[in-house]
Amino acid sequence: MIIRKFTRIILGAALGISVFAFAGNVPETAYAADMSDISVTSTREDVQQVVDDGNFDYTELDGTEIDHIYELYNNDPETIKQLQRQSDYNATGDIATLSAGYTHSSMFDGYKVIKGIDVSEWNGDSINWKKVKAAGISYAFIRVGGRYYGSGKYFIDSTYKDNIKNALNAGVDVGVYFYSQAISTSEAKTEAKYTTDLISGYNITYPVVMDYEYAWEDGGLSGRLYNAHLSKSAATNVIKAFCAAVESKGYVGMIYASKTVITDDMNASSIAQSYPIWNAQYNDTDTLTVKHSYWQYSDVGKVSGISNATDMNFRYVKSPAAPSSLTQSACTDSTITLTWTKIPEVYAYQIVRYDSSEDKYVSVGTAKGAGTTTFTDKNLQDGKKYTYKVRGYYKLSSGAIYGTYSAECTGITIADTIENFAATVTAPTSVKLSWSPIPAATGYRVYRSNGSSGSYETIATTNSPDDCDVTDSQLNPGTKYNYKVRAYTTTDTNTIWHVLSDAKTITTDPGEVTGLKITSAYTSSLTLKWNKQENVDGYIVYVWEPSNATWTRLAKISSKSTDTYTHKGLPHSTEYSYTVCAYYKKNGTYHYTETASAVSGFTGPAVPSQIATASRTAKSVTIRWTQISDATGYTVYKYNTSSKSFEQVARISGSSNRTYTFTGLKAGTEYKFGVRAYTDRNGFTGFSDRKDFSSCTLPATFTSSFKYTPLGSQRFLQWSKLSYADGYIVYKYDQKANKYTRVKKITSNKTNFCFVPNLRRGYGYRVLAYMKYNGKIYYGAMSNAPVKNTSLTGTITDSSVNLRAKAGTNSRVVRTLARGSKVKISGYAKSGRYIWYKVTYTRGSRKYTGYIRSDLIRVK
Repeated sequence: MIIRKFTRIILGAALGISVFAFAGNVPETAYAADMSDISVTSTREDVQQVVDDGNFDYTELDGTEIDHIYELYNNDPETIKQLQRQSDYNATGDIATLSAGYTHSSMFDGYKVIKGIDVSEWNGDSINWKKVKAAGISYAFIRVGGRYYGSGKYFIDSTYKDNIKNALNAGVDVGVYFYSQAISTSEAKTEAKYTTDLISGYNITYPVVMDYEYAWEDGGLSGRLYNAHLSKSAATNVIKAFCAAVESKGYVGMIYASKTVITDDMNASSIAQSYPIWNAQYNDTDTLTVKHSYWQYSDVGKVSGISNATDMNFRYVKSPAAPSSLTQSACTDSTITLTWTKIPEVYAYQIVRYDSSEDKYVSVGTAKGAGTTTFTDKNLQDGKKYTYKVRGYYKLSSGAIYGTYSAECTGITIADTIENFAATVTAPTSVKLSWSPIPAATGYRVYRSNGSSGSYETIATTNSPDDCDVTDSQLNPGTKYNYKVRAYTTTDTNTIWHVLSDAKTITTDPGEVTGLKITSAYTSSLTLKWNKQENVDGYIVYVWEPSNATWTRLAKISSKSTDTYTHKGLPHSTEYSYTVCAYYKKNGTYHYTETASAVSGFTGPAVPSQIATASRTAKSVTIRWTQISDATGYTVYKYNTSSKSFEQVARISGSSNRTYTFTGLKAGTEYKFGVRAYTDRNGFTGFSDRKDFSSCTLPATFTSSFKYTPLGSQRFLQWSKLSYADGYIVYKYDQKANKYTRVKKITSNKTNFCFVPNLRRGYGYRVLAYMKYNGKIYYGAMSNAPVKNTSLTGTITDSSVNLRAKAGTNSRVVRTLARGSKVKISGYAKSGRYIWYKVTYTRGSRKYTGYIRSDLIRVK
């Protein structure tokens, strides 16, 4: 099969027994075809005649003639090589013998040497396989196809089916090979699949081979495999990928290559650790030092039954080594799965099991393929131990060659699920688990579910098949738990885990109520709280009666979700003690838990009886309340209108400290305040009920917003409006006497101006706001002197307002002004119940003077 630079090999016929007869002599008068008879118009018969006459020499052909010959022979990539080989053979008549005269490598001392051949359609389409067998040939590698080294497409050997069928019928063991041009692991896997698909259904007992060789074209190496220039590592991966894919189908994978390619272009030692190697070396001596299993020593052999030159091979065989690491890898209640290390090249493995009734090992099955290193023994009894051994073997037509048995391995089937698995509550914090023993077990492992994640965790492991009960303690009372258990059996090599039981669910009995405490204490009540208990129906609250030294039932709470109780109607500053138990119904009867540890506390102090406003300003309110003699202090509250709740703003120590000032308040605003007394006793704080109180701040004081404008003999006074005020009071102020005299009271908060006469020096005007609250009138602070305005302007606030010559609606209209018109105010007059402003309106260069009703002008 090797493609190389062709030379004529001359081997003496006397070296051994000839395996073919010389062809008859050609008459001297016969015409001998030569290379001059080959051209681009030659037929296949023309070319074959030149070959048959021993005159074919590819070196005399040009490129077009070589391409033409390839086409004549269906572009088989081995065309030129095979034609040259046949022609050389026909020219010389040299023979390769079956055995004598060849020196085998010393690594095969003690091995059995088996003779074989490899063939393709180049060996003819009518091989007589019975003659081949009779000639001493034990096996044959048959080409099934290959990949073109140019296009990369696949081709099928036209004779492979007949060759396989007829070889097997003649008793010749068969392997196959595929002419590869794979340059990647994916291509190698595809070639392997293509090959195994072609041989499906045939009894292939020898390896499936990757023919790894470079093409020869135009006087040199060529083709896609050669041109890829794969590294040693890449080539090794490609080869291993092919062999592994073959062995995944139950065959033996093998690589074929020339000695040079084996040593120079791949990591042969790495390959040999897993797959056999077939060395092609046309020599009298096998000199390859890398471990290999086959030697192709000639390509010009003559075998009876084959008309053309034939590739000759030796196979080296001895009993396979013992598999190591035989282990049980899995099991069920009726199966045991074994695994072991691979023995390269074996046809299959025999698995034997010890039969105690016969006191010997008996075969229970085979695992076909060197790479098939697992076997599942079926239909076994559950919970029983079994002992196994494994050996590899070669399958030959002359009889199987068995290897050494592995060491024994003990396996065990999983027993059926745990039986009679039960759970019993033994206390509010413990559960006892029990189950029936499994004789084959080494012990048991018990699992409990984790309530937060739902996963199971180990809580106990026993070490005896009879240790079949476990008590799980330190549990939470009244809580649901899930348990599982499984048996395990320890063997010489590993631990076998039996079937996990179904979950057993149980709820512990409720226990003592925990977390009891007094959460709040007020003048006439105490509030209790405790931790909710699982799986209860309710709670009973008890109070200690000092008069008769007994616990008296205070309340029954018929809801497991209720975890508070308020004891009301109590006297202030009095100590009480409490305890709580839970109750639940089980098997039709009510049960009661242990009572909680008792808690004690005092009711709060008395409520302050009165709260009053001590003082107020526009921004603050100071309150005062009655003293509680036994109080530790007081907490002060202000109502938040946004959250609609009272919020604590201060904690005041000392029972005699009875005032508090709220600052940062808004003027003229109502506020709600509250006060509680509190006592600290023995680390417990009790509060009185809250005493609530409402008060208000004073109206704001006018400052810069208070202004005056001289208008002849009058003054126009103006200030900002206060929405919360009920009105305003204007005073005349005598600076010398420091005396205020009321001038005018305005009873509407919307009227924020007035006209007053001019005053002589030493006198001025002041203003303040007043408001009514809870039937009382509260006055803001007196303003300062008004700020002078040099002019008074206004804006028309209505549409189509008439400017009249005099005050009054009957006066002549001077001009009609639009909304937003600007006017200058210079005086006023009264007409009827209205005040009319004397104004001047300017439009362009013209000015219009007249009167407009005051309520139609917004004064600035």
